[in-house]
Amino acid sequence: MSKLKMITKVEQQKNNAKRFNIYLDEHYAFSVHEDILISFRLLKGKEIDEELFIKILEEEEKNKIRQKALKYLSYRHRTEKQVKQHLLEQGYEFELVLHVIRQLEEQKWINDKQYANQFVEQRIRLKPRGKKLIALELKSKGLNDEDIEESLNQIDDEKEYQLALQLAKKKVHQYLHLEWHQVQKKLAFFLQRKGFSYPIINQVLQELKDWFFGHLDNYSHE
Repeated sequence: MSKLKMITKVEQQKNNAKRFNIYLDEHYAFSVHEDILISFRLLKGKEIDEELFIKILEEEEKNKIRQKALKYLSYRHRTEKQVKQHLLEQGYEFELVLHVIRQLEEQKWINDKQYANQFVEQRIRLKPRGKKLIALELKSKGLNDEDIEESLNQIDDEKEYQLALQLAKKKVHQYLHLEWHQVQKKLAFFLQRKGFSYPIINQVLQELKDWFFGHLDNYSHE
């Protein structure tokens, strides 16, 4: 665009009420989201030079990225890493993606600290895990060490022990036909895979040992 051109028509798209077609000097030139239309006051009679034209297209691209990110976030909370990866996979320019992500963080649409806290809370309620495994899960989602450590403060030693005991009590019923030394190995391996530490596992096994033999005694007297 080497000279000034004038907006001669602004047309709302039929299939998307939030998008508008812009005509310059009676010819279709580009389309924009309503946010860009309002931001740049793209009304009939406005003159557009090359510098403004480039700026409009850049902001329109950022808006597309933002809308894509918000749609992705509408399903559930995501980390910065997850949103960035999703947007880059769509083929958007790296610098523009980073710009949009910074905006979304400022507006609290993306909040890794909150994500970590909610993730740990959900694990405690729905899918009990040891702190080691939860930390690995959070690390894989792009959380930094500080946010991970802070979120895991929700699980003290007693809480982690109770979570491990809860899982082990459910599992041990599958092994009542086995000898205790076999049960110990199976439960230890099971709890280790769930991310619990050896001290926690040993504590649980000591607790369940009495329960296991007591249960067998009761069963034998029935």
